[in-house]
Amino acid sequence: MNPRTDPAEDVLLQHLWHPVSIDGCQLLAKSWFGETAYRILLTDMNCVWEERMDAVAIESRAQGLNRRLRASVRAFFSHLCEVAQPCLSGGGQTGDEAQISVRRWEDGNITLRLKSELAGLPFYWEFHCSPAPVALVCVQLVRPLLAMSRLLQRQVEHLEDLLVRKDEEIQDYRENGATLSRERLQTDIFDKQPYTEDFIEKDHISFFEDLNLEYVSVCVFLCPYLCQGPGVGPSNHFDIVSFDHKTFL
Repeated sequence: MNPRTDPAEDVLLQHLWHPVSIDGCQLLAKSWFGETAYRILLTDMNCVWEERMDAVAIESRAQGLNRRLRASVRAFFSHLCEVAQPCLSGGGQTGDEAQISVRRWEDGNITLRLKSELAGLPFYWEFHCSPAPVALVCVQLVRPLLAMSRLLQRQVEHLEDLLVRKDEEIQDYRENGATLSRERLQTDIFDKQPYTEDFIEKDHISFFEDLNLEYVSVCVFLCPYLCQGPGVGPSNHFDIVSFDHKTFL
């Protein structure tokens, strides 16, 4: 299936990448679960894997893995969502009986095995993920990250310029006799180099949490264009270099 023609592509684009740990394997995961269909993406930053399943494929695999269970595809899928979504969103496992493991294959594929309980019987599921095409990786990971990087760079440049101008304004007040009524409000003149070095050395957890919100905002804007491929976008072109506040790519 061509990723550019998948109707779920734009929905998946707006979902976040979540860090997950499975069997000691550190991955980033992104998933979308519809009514009776799903898409998942996994990456260890060396490779990106994907799987997409519709109702027919889900029913066939569920019956093949769970021959003792008799249920509709909606019942299978509802339970699968309940136990799989927390595992793929960094929320851990659901319930004492839910277990998930990962296996890598020599052909480059990766399998996630899920075991839980449904109607008092064991329920098994396997996500069979294969390497994603380059076009999909670009749409779901590379281009949004480039857009975020450029957006944040522009934002930092604007704030640095604002700080410099504020320092000049304060200096002008001082030269004309103005004084602070409270000494604790006094600040040092902004110096970019030591500030940048200090920022890199610190662990800014809240900063990376804010990046998640930035990622969603960027993806919502880019969604109609990224899913159509190169050559389509704001101003009818993708241009990282001439990026501005109205043109992300």
